[in-house]
Amino acid sequence: MPSQTGLISRRLRRFVRLALAALLALALPALAATGFARPTPADSAPRHSTQIREIALSRAPEGLVIHAGLTLRNVYALNLSEQSFMAEGWYWLSWDDAVQAVLSRYKIQSNEIIEFANEIEPAQYRNLEVLPDAVGLPAGSNHSFYAKFSGKFYIDSVAQHRAPFDHQHLRIDMEIRPAVLAVGADRVELIPFSIKEFPIAGEFASVSGYGLGKTSWRRSSLVYVEPVGGVPGVGADDSVNHYSRITADLTYSPNHLTVFLKWLLPLMVVMAVVILSPSIDGALGDVRLAIPSAALLTLVVLHDGYKSYFPPAPYMTYLDKIYTYSYIVCLAIFLLFLVGTNAHSACHGDQRDAVVRRVNRLDLFVQLASVLGFVVVAWWSWYS
Repeated sequence: MPSQTGLISRRLRRFVRLALAALLALALPALAATGFARPTPADSAPRHSTQIREIALSRAPEGLVIHAGLTLRNVYALNLSEQSFMAEGWYWLSWDDAVQAVLSRYKIQSNEIIEFANEIEPAQYRNLEVLPDAVGLPAGSNHSFYAKFSGKFYIDSVAQHRAPFDHQHLRIDMEIRPAVLAVGADRVELIPFSIKEFPIAGEFASVSGYGLGKTSWRRSSLVYVEPVGGVPGVGADDSVNHYSRITADLTYSPNHLTVFLKWLLPLMVVMAVVILSPSIDGALGDVRLAIPSAALLTLVVLHDGYKSYFPPAPYMTYLDKIYTYSYIVCLAIFLLFLVGTNAHSACHGDQRDAVVRRVNRLDLFVQLASVLGFVVVAWWSWYS
């Protein structure tokens, strides 16, 4: 009859082989999707219909100028999974006689000068009310437009690398729209008013669960691939439509305590139960085996709830990596319990004490390794 020492050694080797096989099975899909995938050739990369060129706020405008301001009274209905939010407030424009001559020549109304480029579902959510109030005009400007608006806006990119601790940037793009104001000598450039003079954030610009960090303006010039030609008679170099855009950017920071209590604390409690479960007497094999299985189901539910809060990402987020490691720990501890339970069942008589000590040492090693692994994965995921 083989000795219990040899039996435990064989079961330990079997445990290691099972664990390595399980980890390999988990890693193969990721390797197939990333490491073994061929890079996309440059000549087959998708072409974008828009070319964007950032312009420094301090750069002096060239040609005709329309000054623009924006105040958001209310920002609400933030939905990161749908990449949208709603806002209402006021915007105003001012311009000089030279711009007014161009508007009159092409019969462009004041409410047609700009559009909100990232507005979505305008038929359902857009509301524009022209206000009769006079706008304080800068020097040289004697024409103005003032309106109250509300609408639904698209979030182009939801930050998720460190989700759910990432700062989120909500923006509203104001862009020159008539093509005749984007080409040749009649090209108009939007210039935002100073934030010190006219703040972007209004009374209710905060979003539940987030704190408004800062607001800023950005300027850019856009060239679209569109079936709209330049003005007849304009030189070839000037016939491309360059649409001026200014962007009101609002940066929101999550409340770290709220994020911890909502997303991390449940995960930590579940994994604490899993990691402490090897401390249960090895003779209670049925109880020990049930814990990793129940914890794994709980983790799947928690992870699914977290993923439904954000849009799909082409990479693993901070919390995704921690959940992935948690799944591996649950599997490793389940395999550990299989080894321990079988060892307890196979031993008898005077050999039981030696088997118990050996299994307890293995349990303690896996517990310490799991805790250390959590620290390493959390640190690596944050800074990678």
